[in-house]
Amino acid sequence: MVIFFMPIFAEREKKSRAKNPVPAQTENKPIPFLPLPPTPELTFAERQEGQKRMVHEGMLFSIMNNSIVPGGAVLTAFALYMGADVFIIGLITALPLFSTILQLWTPQFISKVGNRKKLTVLTMGSARASLIPLTIIGLGAWYGPNLAGLWLILFLLQLTIYSGLTAIGSTSWLSWAMTVVPIEQRATYFAKRATLVGMVGLVAALFTGFFLDWWTEPAATATGHRTNPGAYVVLFAIAAVMGLTTTWLLHRTPDLKNEPHPAERPSFKESLRSTWAMVALRKYLIFRSVQLFAIGTVVPYYTVYMLENLKMSFTELFFLQNVGALAGLVVFPLWGRVLEKYGNSPVLFWTSWAKIAYVVLWAFVVPGNPFWPLLFLFISLAIDSGFNLAAGNLLMNLLPTGTGNVGYISVFTAVSSVATAIGPFLAGIVIGWIASTAVPIFGFEMGAIQIMFLASGVLRVISMFFFHGFSDAVKR
Repeated sequence: MVIFFMPIFAEREKKSRAKNPVPAQTENKPIPFLPLPPTPELTFAERQEGQKRMVHEGMLFSIMNNSIVPGGAVLTAFALYMGADVFIIGLITALPLFSTILQLWTPQFISKVGNRKKLTVLTMGSARASLIPLTIIGLGAWYGPNLAGLWLILFLLQLTIYSGLTAIGSTSWLSWAMTVVPIEQRATYFAKRATLVGMVGLVAALFTGFFLDWWTEPAATATGHRTNPGAYVVLFAIAAVMGLTTTWLLHRTPDLKNEPHPAERPSFKESLRSTWAMVALRKYLIFRSVQLFAIGTVVPYYTVYMLENLKMSFTELFFLQNVGALAGLVVFPLWGRVLEKYGNSPVLFWTSWAKIAYVVLWAFVVPGNPFWPLLFLFISLAIDSGFNLAAGNLLMNLLPTGTGNVGYISVFTAVSSVATAIGPFLAGIVIGWIASTAVPIFGFEMGAIQIMFLASGVLRVISMFFFHGFSDAVKR
């Protein structure tokens, strides 16, 4: 259905731009953050080598990320083991996102360090090395359960530091990737990269689910057992090894050689003004911030709802997640061709509406026999492939080229990430406030998390009023 309407929307968008051309004074002209001179292009061989390294790094990263992604099943289950409530679960997603405000300093960090590659390796390497302390925290929670409150605080602190460093590195990495992968290759390359990365992540997630259900201990739960905390320690240790290996791969990936350019960091107001002056990028920032706020309200609670409300096992949870991942992998090549044919903007528009239906349907999945409704919902995650590819590619296409685009990336990701972080933070408060509430809707007794699913759907509808049919051919 989504793909069926692509030609219609693309034609309407083309006619609209023909009737209402963008005035010269509102063109998407970049205002440089840093006075960087023109830089040479990478050679063909360097690009080939860089693209290969980025695929290898991504594949190993997916193994690492399987265990330590904020809001993911492993970290959520680990937090629940330590006694976290719904508010703390929200913080596990919110605090790392709030820490991404550090991205605003990325241009100055690059200036101090020397180039994007050095900064990426330094920050991401440090972040991934922090998985070693996470493993120690897991050991502490295992052997010192009486200090669960302390381990939970240290866990939140480590996760925030990890996410802040990763946010800085991700910003410089994105600018770096735009140099390694030319614009005409991005849709196809990143679709293929995501397919390979997803396949590795799928296998890793499947083994993780079996492992967490296999290593259990007796407990006063609905099933009579729970995952042994030693299982989390093993997963964190594996993640640490993968993290250190990916850092080495990043170090081996080529980039342009830029000399340091001393510059005082502009204020947040000045940085935001520079991004705000780019009309298309400004509109896209507003739309994505509102949309990501709506999405963020429920991100941490899918796993909680499945484990706590629907009483599903880790094997079932990871199986369903793998079904969704596999569905996305199967259609990745198709989405790559759709993006090339119709553009990123139409794909993002229609997949955004599909995601609204997705979150609303979650509210009507109830205990009893939730597997089959959830199977349908996870298969529908094939739409996410197009949604995420279109959103990422559209951002890269709206950005100016060259190494000076880091400033725009940092502002965009920092602002949108903070908007995303506010979502789970407020949702945790609301869910805790209405925890004992049950509202009958269409014959279903809706609990707190189900009500939040519906609220997220309403907020996503509101976000679509900020969608402006962004052009994929912005003058830069």
